[in-house]
Amino acid sequence: MASSLRQTTRFAVFGVPMGMLTRALEQTPRPITLPYLLAQGGRPGEPPTPDVILRSAKYTQQELPVRLARRVRQFYSLPFIVGTNPYIQEVARLYASSFEHLSEIKPIETLEDNDHFVNELQKLVDDHAEVVPTLSRGFMECGEYMDSVKITNFLNAALHSRIGIRIIAEQHLALTATAKSSRNTDEMSPVRLTPTSVGIVDTEMAPADVIRQSSEYVRALCEATFEMAPEVVLEGQVDARTMGIPVHLDYVMTELLKNAFRATTETFLAARQAKKGPATITPITVTLASTPSHVSVRIRDAGGGIPPESMAHIFDYAYTTVKSGGEDANSAGGEDITDVSAGAMQSSMGTLAGLGYGLPLSRLYLGYFGMSSLDIVSLWGHVRKAHD
Repeated sequence: MASSLRQTTRFAVFGVPMGMLTRALEQTPRPITLPYLLAQGGRPGEPPTPDVILRSAKYTQQELPVRLARRVRQFYSLPFIVGTNPYIQEVARLYASSFEHLSEIKPIETLEDNDHFVNELQKLVDDHAEVVPTLSRGFMECGEYMDSVKITNFLNAALHSRIGIRIIAEQHLALTATAKSSRNTDEMSPVRLTPTSVGIVDTEMAPADVIRQSSEYVRALCEATFEMAPEVVLEGQVDARTMGIPVHLDYVMTELLKNAFRATTETFLAARQAKKGPATITPITVTLASTPSHVSVRIRDAGGGIPPESMAHIFDYAYTTVKSGGEDANSAGGEDITDVSAGAMQSSMGTLAGLGYGLPLSRLYLGYFGMSSLDIVSLWGHVRKAHD
């Protein structure tokens, strides 16, 4: 017996038995699409039935270990000196542990089985909340040991997969929560069921509502950092509707607006110190335009644009033009930015200067379903006036 146990644990990857990992790697993950999520989740605005919950649970239980196993293999393929970095090791072992825990759960056959499963699923979501900043620390420390193109390719694959894992997990958690709250009206659901929603998907998402919510949050950050903030003006087809995941749009808009708020405010303060420029801070204008096939969102700010030498790097991971002290660095890491997390929290609410992952992650979120894109146009040196 002891000999058998040693045999099964001798060959392991980040603590996971090799045989368990190999079996999962023999399977292929199924593509995630919005229509598929809707078809699996029931009718919009209606609480999921027990059959829907069990179908979603079985799909989630089958799909997540396959995706987690591929991430474990991806971390195992890193160069030795990179893979032994403590931050990267931490994330790799987290993926391995999550894979092992989910793989060992017995097949879900009843709603009681699902209750146990969602507890493990919620733990996975919570445990993986800090994966991005932890990875960013690791790769900043290992930049000299791995080609920047290879780092970008690794992170694109890892973070794209992370989005898919979270979509699957959060969709099932949302369906289960709304089903429970419909059976027990005294139980508060963390997910609000609307007449147009199916789990985390909204079939009639209003981008303007999401943008207003993001704007309020970023405005509070900006005021806490600079003691002032520009207004956000919404214009165009503000009643536009589209199918999407509101939390994804909220993330993207928050990241883009953080950049716009910071640049606009810093440019205004510099002009005021030089005793030139407008007397009041210029608003940020967000324009919505709707067609039968898509909704476009355009953000215009008075931040003076992006320096030409920085434009080629704006989608590079960990690239930022902000030092931990707040001034421009035009650096992708190194001596100007010694602690990316400190730079993100340079004041009590200083997330205006983020990890340098905001734009590349935003592009991944928008492009996940292959239907959206993110384009940045810079008018370097142009300071937009209120009437522009």
